[in-house]
Amino acid sequence: MNGNKVLYERRGAIALVTLNDPDRRNALSREIVRGLSGALDAASSDGVRAAVIAAAGPVFCAGANIDDLRDGWMEVPDSAEDPAALFKRIAGFDRPVVAAVHGAAVGGGMELTLACDLVVAAGSAWFAMPELGHGVIPNTGLALLARVVGSRRASELILTQRRVSADEALNIGLVNQVVPADEVLDSALSLAGQIVESVPPGALKAAKWNLHAHAAIDWSRVLRSPLDVPKREWQEGLDAFTQKRAPEYGRFWEEIKENPGTGNLERIG
Repeated sequence: MNGNKVLYERRGAIALVTLNDPDRRNALSREIVRGLSGALDAASSDGVRAAVIAAAGPVFCAGANIDDLRDGWMEVPDSAEDPAALFKRIAGFDRPVVAAVHGAAVGGGMELTLACDLVVAAGSAWFAMPELGHGVIPNTGLALLARVVGSRRASELILTQRRVSADEALNIGLVNQVVPADEVLDSALSLAGQIVESVPPGALKAAKWNLHAHAAIDWSRVLRSPLDVPKREWQEGLDAFTQKRAPEYGRFWEEIKENPGTGNLERIG
């Protein structure tokens, strides 16, 4: 579907959904977002019991497509192509969703794993949220990461942008299993199968619904939070990334020094 940037197939009772744009490191383009949403539609129509999200090539997902970020996503994203809207749908999907991660899961790729219920990772996999360095924010990560790893750890990972190895990810609860790279997909399919072969659909749906209800996420805030970032800052960050240079954020700090304003978080809202 969608030019084969996202592949869909059934493996028994499980839907296998594969990101299939390895030349662009499976970056979350508009095309891939639409494809993933279409795959969830297909999974619902097919009556599968669970879904596994995997990826072709050496990288799971390198984050948002920079060209698409510059061309509307930061300001007026189409809801059908908005990664955050997709993540909301994955998180609320009434069947278990398991991510099978190998290589890098960066930025939006890491957010994709956070939206899933469970994560199986290769020993060589790693995770990072480098958004702040590009002048943007991980809007879904800001909402979901703390409930997975705790607020202090979430603050550290988002603010420092550092890489997290698969072993550390297992230790802090970011992933559920670490397996050899050639076993990731089979392990994810097996885990999904173990869950759905022993529980009825209504109880499973109720369990997922209540898990999310007890840790409610303000998705309306997630969807509009990119607008909290000054446009000049994210333009500079994305320009620097595209031009393969260090961003020049010094002038923004100087402006804050000259016009400090309130300095309070309450100004955002």
